[in-house]
Amino acid sequence: MWCSFSGFFMVIVTGLLWIGIGVAVSRCSARGQDYNIVQGLSYLGSVLICLLILYGNRIADGTLQMSGFGFAMCSLAGFATFYNYDFLARAMRQGPNGLIWGIMQSGMIGTILMGVIFFGERPAFLQLLGFFLLLGGVLFIGLSKDRKSSVSGKKWLPFALGALLMCMITQCCNTLPSYFPEMGENGAVSRTLGMYTGGAIGFAVTTIPGMIRNRNFGRRSEWIIAGILTVLRTSANLFFFYKGLDLLAEIGCAGLGYPVANGVCVTGFSLYSLLILKEKVPGLSLLGLGAVCVGIVVIAIH
Repeated sequence: MWCSFSGFFMVIVTGLLWIGIGVAVSRCSARGQDYNIVQGLSYLGSVLICLLILYGNRIADGTLQMSGFGFAMCSLAGFATFYNYDFLARAMRQGPNGLIWGIMQSGMIGTILMGVIFFGERPAFLQLLGFFLLLGGVLFIGLSKDRKSSVSGKKWLPFALGALLMCMITQCCNTLPSYFPEMGENGAVSRTLGMYTGGAIGFAVTTIPGMIRNRNFGRRSEWIIAGILTVLRTSANLFFFYKGLDLLAEIGCAGLGYPVANGVCVTGFSLYSLLILKEKVPGLSLLGLGAVCVGIVVIAIH
């Protein structure tokens, strides 16, 4: 019972921190800043923080606890995350942002399917009901009409599907080490280091060559937002998300970690858009928001 409560509490807090990340990204986009630069700089900052923590632990107890398997899986997750946002940005420049966001967020179904197909997880009725409420709510929000809904053609669709695939890879790879604690130390620090090392590799492959070529190493405002993202992302992973996944894995429902965190994130950011940005929210989005809220409650009380 305690593992269930603690696990869901930690992934809910993770979702709340992800709302802060969404706000930072929103402000970055509104100001015309290069998000790939901001994203990459924040990954480098997170890698530095994790290396300092591991070095401190090495001095304190004389050991370096790190699983090769866990590090590799989380690195792959981080690499996929970088391209997830790259594909997402490309799609949103050409098509309806709401629908594209809904398609990408549907990647949360990956961890549920992985748990059921490969690890024999059998979600209870309330968990299934909550999951489908979450998924349906996010899709309702995505299907709502927005300013780009009248754009003709579907050139954005391959990029949106690419973002969906990268999202599923990220979430499945991030969840896998929680299923295999016997394969070595899969602590939050080493997994966070792996996650952002993979993201930094994506940054190095995708963005750094252009930065050097154009002598553009980011504006002061981009560095500030990168610093904010570094704190939010590192805090979410080190203190809450990975520990929450481990606790949920102990009760056989690690696959629900991402849906709950994503549901909280979607709900909170929708409220931010409604109350702070004063954006008009169509009826379908309000219906989706209600479904997501109910889904979170149903899963959490199980």
